[in-house]
Amino acid sequence: MENMDSRMQAFEESTGVNISEIEENENELAAFEDQIEKDRNEGLFFKNLTQGKPIKKLDATEEIKKIKELTKKSAGSEIRRNIYLVLIGLLLIEIVDSFITSTPDWRKVAFLGVILVGLVTQFIYEQKMLSEKEIAEEKKTEEERR
Repeated sequence: MENMDSRMQAFEESTGVNISEIEENENELAAFEDQIEKDRNEGLFFKNLTQGKPIKKLDATEEIKKIKELTKKSAGSEIRRNIYLVLIGLLLIEIVDSFITSTPDWRKVAFLGVILVGLVTQFIYEQKMLSEKEIAEEKKTEEERR
């Protein structure tokens, strides 16, 4: 029994020593990480690597407006509209041709159908943007006349 008590006491002492060593290592690690952070921010290559520059909301909104204007200008292009119409026509011809053959390949028809739906959706979206642009321009001209 005394032997077990002495072993238990030795185990508790070694556990206490291990716990104190772990705490010391954690403290050293925290100090080391703090030192690395300070060194990064001193002005060398890694200056402010962890800190991003704050984005100004005004600049972001201006950029968004510019992007929208460019998108509206390109959406109103007549060449672009004609390209969409030609691609839609070609897809329709290919789908009809697939049905005319004796055994249509349904995977091909489904794939072409998905592409056709995407093109039609994009075409409708751009036409909608074009009409909104024209309405806005009409309002501006009416305001200028007044």
